[in-house]
Amino acid sequence: MYHMHVKETTSDEVAAAILETIPRSMHSIREHMRSGRPAGLPVSQFRALLFLRRNPGARLSALSTHLGMSRPSGSQMADRLVAAGLMTRSQHPADSRALALHLTEAGAAALEKCDEQTRAWLCGRMSGLDNQRLAAIADALRDLSAALGDESPPQ
Repeated sequence: MYHMHVKETTSDEVAAAILETIPRSMHSIREHMRSGRPAGLPVSQFRALLFLRRNPGARLSALSTHLGMSRPSGSQMADRLVAAGLMTRSQHPADSRALALHLTEAGAAALEKCDEQTRAWLCGRMSGLDNQRLAAIADALRDLSAALGDESPPQ
């Protein structure tokens, strides 16, 4: 009887593979998402909308920090997004001195359109894989997500 030898893989090898693969993959995904953003919407404003989708009700200071900009610059960007009908500002429920930021329906719809285009691109890229490989990738991604935990940025 023939026994297949399976090479042991160390956590260091997996970590190296993650560091090599995930950033390149994310770069491609971001490029496809950005290419689908509404005409005239700068990348920084697009990134702001993505942040608000992940962090509804975030404070202006959290958004500014995420984008690497000063509070006055973040406030100016928020003004433009509110004027464009993509975001709302209201008093933060936990801090009367802070503003809570939320996507509008139009802002959420713009992001959903980008998501749909990016999902279609990803499906096309994976169309040559059989069900067994697709299931293995899905399992590995669930395992990776569980191992890294949900480390959402603070609001």
